[in-house]
Amino acid sequence: MSKLLVKLIPENSPGSEKEIGLNERKASDVQYSLEEKVLKVYLGPKKELTVDKVREKVSEANWKDISETEVELDANDLASDFAEAAYEMISLKSFVFDKYKSNPDERHVQIKKIAFKPKKPDGLEIALRDEIISAVKFCRDIVSSNADTINPGQMEKFANETATMSKYIKVKTIDADKAAKMGMECLIAVGNESWKNGGKDFHPRLVTLEYTGTEYKSDSKTENSKSKKKQQHIVLVGKGITFDTGGLCLKPNNYMLDMKSDMTGSAIVLSVFRALANLGNYLPKNIKITGIMALAENGFGASSYKPGDVLKALNGKTVEVVDTDAEGRLVLADALSYISHLTEPATQIMDFATLTGSMVSTLGEVAAGVMGTSDEMFDKVKKAFEKEGEKLWRMPLHEAYRKSLDSDIADMKHCNTRPDGLCAAMFLKEFVPENTPWLHFDIAGVGFLEADGLWAYKGASGFGVKGLLNYILNH
Repeated sequence: MSKLLVKLIPENSPGSEKEIGLNERKASDVQYSLEEKVLKVYLGPKKELTVDKVREKVSEANWKDISETEVELDANDLASDFAEAAYEMISLKSFVFDKYKSNPDERHVQIKKIAFKPKKPDGLEIALRDEIISAVKFCRDIVSSNADTINPGQMEKFANETATMSKYIKVKTIDADKAAKMGMECLIAVGNESWKNGGKDFHPRLVTLEYTGTEYKSDSKTENSKSKKKQQHIVLVGKGITFDTGGLCLKPNNYMLDMKSDMTGSAIVLSVFRALANLGNYLPKNIKITGIMALAENGFGASSYKPGDVLKALNGKTVEVVDTDAEGRLVLADALSYISHLTEPATQIMDFATLTGSMVSTLGEVAAGVMGTSDEMFDKVKKAFEKEGEKLWRMPLHEAYRKSLDSDIADMKHCNTRPDGLCAAMFLKEFVPENTPWLHFDIAGVGFLEADGLWAYKGASGFGVKGLLNYILNH
């Protein structure tokens, strides 16, 4: 089994002058010797080092061409947070989705083991970090896989499988029949073509995962008001369009190509629960996490919902359909409304969706756009995400955007073209339980990359999994 030695070299560390002298010209940031199986990463002056700088430098290596299965990481006596950043970047940047290549010689050899040389830095929780990395890889894998395979039924199966991993996780599914009877017309409309003309696995549904901490008390069991205030019930909602044709407002081919990734929001929620199942010892005891996946396939056919239709959401509000390709906000409308039907009221809500092209145009593939109702919550979430190297940017929710959604025949229209991302958030706000802090994450740019990025190569990035887990673990 081949090994690669990765040496992290601050320029003013002992012996670094000799290392840099290997190159008579100015040393490049990354040097890789295939014969010696040594990768040297020059980090720059030690006094200027930051965690983000370490991530950037390690990311610059061409991990696609490195075929060793094991790594020895020489962190050169760096602080544990720097060593952890390098460890994590090697693990995630060496992940390449190529499982459909039939020729084994064309498939990337995954790094299976990373050991520190000479020893692991003090204070480094490798077991914790490995679970988080595993969750990110799981997210990338299912987002990148074929839509025929990763359909609403398979996402439900993944949820049930997750529940078997921990006695603290329970799963509930509201199938299409029950959703229709409950009044989830928005969810059903989006998935109607697949419900009427597709196999059962492609039928729309709402899947709820619930993690309950060992010291969390339900309302009926909570007598002490002080202990009740300390408890938190965080609800995560994910858009889960397992394939998006655009419906009758059919997408052009080049826009439809990556639409297997339109379930990334639900993939994030599911992946977080995969980690929660194995992180019991690290999690707060008095916390409850609920994940809601709004799952449907936006098909094209005789049973597809139509522009001009008026739908009634679960909370009773009526919606005029303008564009069937703006389906994500419709399924989220019923999912957000469903929060009011949970046995325990939410104390904070976050939803995740590859929602609008306008957010891609605004922020590109660098940051997720975030809109919401709580400055305090945003500040805490932003801190958790940025600690994990995931950038967020706050966008406004002006009341004028809600005015642009006024409809002549219904309570509101579900979209407006300018500015679409902000109008989408104003639409979603109509379905959030009152007086509950809420943040909406538009991850259209960062969830599935069109070009190689810091954390991942082109394709699914797993953005949001690390940030959410950091927020939950340190809540």
